[in-house]
Amino acid sequence: MALKRVLLFATLGILLTLPLQGHPHEWVDWGVGLVLDEKKPVKVVSALLELTWDEWFSSLVLMDFPGVATNKLGAADLSQLDTVYGLASSQRQISLLVWYQGQSVKVKPVMQAPRTNGKTVTLVYSLSLGLKVDRPGALRVSVYDPSYYTDMGIRAKSGAFFRGVKDPAVYSGSTSFEQDFNHPYYGGAVFPEVVVFSLKP
Repeated sequence: MALKRVLLFATLGILLTLPLQGHPHEWVDWGVGLVLDEKKPVKVVSALLELTWDEWFSSLVLMDFPGVATNKLGAADLSQLDTVYGLASSQRQISLLVWYQGQSVKVKPVMQAPRTNGKTVTLVYSLSLGLKVDRPGALRVSVYDPSYYTDMGIRAKSGAFFRGVKDPAVYSGSTSFEQDFNHPYYGGAVFPEVVVFSLKP
């Protein structure tokens, strides 16, 4: 009888620790683009943050917000979508960090029209910046979730991009990817991924 109790408590102990040891419940591929005003001096008008969620999570979004598939979401719909499933959701712990020339920049993500290919949903946010590029410097963007329920990584293609520029080829080689060693998570085993834009006047 005592052996059965020991086995029972041991099994319960293992089950209780599984959520901490297991894989995240949701996966996100993300990318960020800069919207530039190329008139001298060059200005970073804003950034576009794109978060592509996995098929399971996307199916919930499409079920609750069918207007995503038909691109028929008004301002009130976007606000509700953001509150229920997006960065504004109280259920999320997503951290969004932006630095320019070594200084932290406060941003307020504003949801734009999302995209879908029928299987996955990409939530799109605009981040107003208004930064003047008066000397060479780097702009860094990091998005991560320190909880155990969402795994976020920079997408393989177009993890960094530009909008509103005459010739995107001019900026070839000006982007890179790093890790933020100042914000470890998952028990210190994982570090946030960072998109880096090297900018010149």
